[in-house]
Amino acid sequence: GNMKEYWNEIYSNPRLLGGFIWEWADEGIFKKRKDGKIETAYGGDFGDYPNSKAFCIKGLVTSDRQTTPKYWEIKQIYSPIAAELKGNQLQIINRSGHLSLSTYRCLWTVTENGKPVKTGELVLPDTAPGDTAYVASPSVKYHSNADVRLRVGFVLRNDEEWAKAGYEVYAEQFQLNNKMVEAFAIGLPKHSAKVDEQAAVDWFKHVRFQAFRAPTDNDTGFGSWLAKDWKNNHLDSPDSTVVEPIKAVRQDDGSVNVTATQKYIYTKGNIEVKYNYTVYGNGLIDFSAKYIPEGSLPALPRLGNMFVMDKSLQRLSWYGRGPWDSYPDRKDDCFIGRWNSPVSGQYVHYPRPQDSGNHEDVAEVELLDSSGKGWKVTCVDSTFSFSALPYSVQQLYHTSHDCDLHAEPCVYLSLDAAVLGLGNSSCGPGVLKKYSIPQRPYELHVRFIP
Repeated sequence: GNMKEYWNEIYSNPRLLGGFIWEWADEGIFKKRKDGKIETAYGGDFGDYPNSKAFCIKGLVTSDRQTTPKYWEIKQIYSPIAAELKGNQLQIINRSGHLSLSTYRCLWTVTENGKPVKTGELVLPDTAPGDTAYVASPSVKYHSNADVRLRVGFVLRNDEEWAKAGYEVYAEQFQLNNKMVEAFAIGLPKHSAKVDEQAAVDWFKHVRFQAFRAPTDNDTGFGSWLAKDWKNNHLDSPDSTVVEPIKAVRQDDGSVNVTATQKYIYTKGNIEVKYNYTVYGNGLIDFSAKYIPEGSLPALPRLGNMFVMDKSLQRLSWYGRGPWDSYPDRKDDCFIGRWNSPVSGQYVHYPRPQDSGNHEDVAEVELLDSSGKGWKVTCVDSTFSFSALPYSVQQLYHTSHDCDLHAEPCVYLSLDAAVLGLGNSSCGPGVLKKYSIPQRPYELHVRFIP
């Protein structure tokens, strides 16, 4: 996490060095076990003691040189080009040490709500290494109520020894009309058929509060030792108590409003969660949860809810950052758009199971079965974070090797009002304060549409 902050400092001073990555590749060893499974072995898997556990697993690529989401973030930050939209001009910095901007073509695409509406090419001036050019940005008309984004990509003009013409060296995205909430929010029905009160209450059985994540390697690494703080404070296994029992009230229009308040108790603090949702006759559910942290709590990894969904809902689509996972301090390479994936493709299979698959700045999520039936979840007041995984947080937390994970008979849809950044505490500082979760009330407000 927060590689951009490192490199902003480095670029601000020509004599500054730092932000070195340790290291290029994981150093796990493929090992066939007695049960026939192939595991990526690390410290302790050979009877070695003492050991550093999974500390040898800290590369940008895996042991067999497959890329991971962090690889693409570094490609973005290390780019020899930087672009910024300033008014109606595109500022382009050539950070290369020896190549002119004429090495590249600049291709652009404008999207409305994720759909391309216009494409073109900008003519790049012959800008020397270290110099800055200004180019008029594309002039396009768009709908005022749409979420409109401009993507510019810099691709090789000619074949090089290391890549063919058309290979994209750098890309950036700019908002032309930021309407994520307005473009995707779904209004409430004006009239409702009569809703069964018990069915409205039963829906709550699929809702789980979440303030814990399966610790990432950074969470368990040198520096802040977050995972140890979470365990010592029972963040993974809080006691809970009912403050206000679940209550269903039929509304005049036939809909049913359901409320409940629960408190989750930790070693030196607690989190109160106030639920308020309304079920309408057309199946729409207007869901709100308010999270109120109290007392002396450790740095919280998340604040949100997990929804247990039917296993048949394997077709995932969302409007937000993608295509791979993103976190508050690692999302520069993930552009906002319409992305599609099977649920089985969401989890990143690190050798030691941990949290992954999170997506930031999301306005809409769809989980559908093979016939196109399922649920759509939309934002109401602000965007949210989400993941959709075949593994529970507890399975990821209690499993030491990826080959031992098993898909569960459901889909775990996590919707979060706040998510902790990743930091770089495998061997360095923890999460920057601006990417942490301040101890104050938060609210998740979304609508489920069948």
